Amino acid sequence: MKTALFLGLGLWLTAPFFAVQYYPLFPAAAMPVTSLDELIPLAQPAVWLYVSLYVQITLPLLLSRDPRELRHMCFGFGWIVLVSHTLFLFWPTAIPALLDGVSISDPLLRLVVEIQTDRSACPSLHASLAVYCALSAARLLASRRTRLFLWIWTALILASTLLAKQHVFLDIAAGSALGAAAYGALFRQRPEEPAGSPALEATLQARHQLAASLGAQLDGLSSLDWRRRAGDLALFTGLCAAGMYLASRGGGLLTAAGIGLAALGLNAFVLLMHEGMHDCLFRGRVANRAGSVLLGATFLMSFSAYRVLHTRHHSYLGDSRDPDDYRNYTGRPGLLWTLHFVRLVCGSLLYLALIPILALKYGTDRERRRILTEYAFLLAVYCVTLRLVPASALLVAWWIPLLIVGNLTSIRGFAQHGITDAGDPYIASRTMLPHPIVEFFVLHENYHLEHHLFPEIPSYHLPRLHGLVWPKAPRAVSGRGYLQFLARFFRATARLDASPIGLERP
Repeated sequence: MKTALFLGLGLWLTAPFFAVQYYPLFPAAAMPVTSLDELIPLAQPAVWLYVSLYVQITLPLLLSRDPRELRHMCFGFGWIVLVSHTLFLFWPTAIPALLDGVSISDPLLRLVVEIQTDRSACPSLHASLAVYCALSAARLLASRRTRLFLWIWTALILASTLLAKQHVFLDIAAGSALGAAAYGALFRQRPEEPAGSPALEATLQARHQLAASLGAQLDGLSSLDWRRRAGDLALFTGLCAAGMYLASRGGGLLTAAGIGLAALGLNAFVLLMHEGMHDCLFRGRVANRAGSVLLGATFLMSFSAYRVLHTRHHSYLGDSRDPDDYRNYTGRPGLLWTLHFVRLVCGSLLYLALIPILALKYGTDRERRRILTEYAFLLAVYCVTLRLVPASALLVAWWIPLLIVGNLTSIRGFAQHGITDAGDPYIASRTMLPHPIVEFFVLHENYHLEHHLFPEIPSYHLPRLHGLVWPKAPRAVSGRGYLQFLARFFRATARLDASPIGLERP
């Protein structure tokens, strides 16, 4: 296995790198030279430390005795190479002519200069792999002295890239950050948490009580209807495509209409990916995940990352571990209300950054690998898009609609759980009863109490479920429209009144 990994990763590292060097698709941008680069002198013998990287990166392979851990380490190695090759392919950089006019006396440096062109990846693979492999090997070494020697060697490798003038400082800084981030994402210790959740038990008990009272009326609601799903996908993909075309090709009112249509389509993609989190998008697991990943790519989100946090939200609704309950972050009413407004104004943008960080913190090893794989895929998709589509067209056809979708998502998410009682499963989630047109465009996700009690039921069956559950629920919170809910929230703000908005007893 080690031999296969050595050969496979070695080929994966070298072949694409030299292919891009000698057969580039795009012109290279010269990396800026910092004052530190100008200060560091050329030291030709440093090239020997430079090439010693190819010994250092084999240490995790040689030291590992656990096949599962070794495969996990090799995944990180391959992921770093994939990310670097993708950036190098689409956004190549070049080393400034630091060796022009210099007489090269060291034969190894002369060989390195002859083999490599002036093109070089940023982030530097030399730095990212050195840091990642040092961190991976250090976890396998028992001796502090040996670990110290390893880190001195790694620091010398990083310094040698500058002393031999094979990279500039910005290359090395970016590469070191990438290597450390990849290691942290894969090997950060998961927090130890209690296995049970009183909040989940309360939700399951409420579900059991309702299911017992409804009996056979629930039969068939969990079944997936591929025709309905295909219809949703076709309709909203068509709306999105038509909107993007009008936004990028039209002008004036046509552009505004196109932005609106594109936003409606992208908003539906967010909701359809949510269906995938509960395995309600497609019947097969592979199709469900693949479809969800593609939907997430349209709004800059990894499906697996979002799923880790969303399943925690369902499991721990009303628990101190619920990532969506801001009362878990502060007990001060004023600060809590400030967080509510931050969520409404820019919550979706913050979530784009915070979701992957928290998902990698709480995810299993398998989930972490999936998250990193999906972000590598998203990187490739966006590199292709940015290279092929003018930025002006992307602005009006994609980025502006995404900002609108972000605001809609923030309002919808806040209406679902904002100003409720998270400790009571019946009034921890709010069911909204807006105009039928609004309900259609939010794919019936407005029935949020029903969704939390029976998350396995597809959204197109939620109206029927609502008709069954609502008369049986002992209490609930509801709203007649999203704007009406916001108006009631603003009125409650003056008093910092945290009483559940829309409490009723149907």
